[in-house]
Amino acid sequence: MDAGILYKLILFWGIFYITPGPVWISVMEATRRLSVAVIIRFYFKVFFPVNITVQFSQAIICVLFVDIVSKYFSQVDLIFYILGGLYIGYLAYKTLKSKQENSAFELDFLNLALIMLLSPKIWLLFPSGAVIANQLSPDTVTNALIFGVSMLLISSFMFVVYCTIGKLGTRLLKENFSYLAFGLLLLFALFLFKEAFYAGFAKYV
Repeated sequence: MDAGILYKLILFWGIFYITPGPVWISVMEATRRLSVAVIIRFYFKVFFPVNITVQFSQAIICVLFVDIVSKYFSQVDLIFYILGGLYIGYLAYKTLKSKQENSAFELDFLNLALIMLLSPKIWLLFPSGAVIANQLSPDTVTNALIFGVSMLLISSFMFVVYCTIGKLGTRLLKENFSYLAFGLLLLFALFLFKEAFYAGFAKYV
């Protein structure tokens, strides 16, 4: 196994996860007022199960079928942009509603799974990481497992990072942090709708 390729793979995951997308914004909003014990319970009951059933599977699929994923996502990206935008818009509404009602923003298995499944970012960028992973060894299955396991490790580390950021943000902004989360989610939804418009324009106009 080439250590240099492994380093590139870890760097890929670091860059992929360091940008706060809808998953991390939702995680921050859901955990920022929880105790450490409850956050740990949330990790094992929601985040890790979703990660290993949804995102781990996505990682494995992208390595084993990288050419197919790259080819066919470009043909169905419009659907992902629209559905992803609608669902993230719903989460933005849910965040604002929980703020107005002074209730907790709840993020369950289904909510988090849908964000990951409908995220165009994952289907667009995972194949890039899969290309790196397939340089690790001649065995594609081994490469897929390394790609998936390294994803689980890095995302678990970033879970801790973003939960900490959420708590620090709450100390600074108090309950106004919910407005920040709402605004960011709304921006992501609008961005996906913009991409849907351009994808539809390119295909059908």
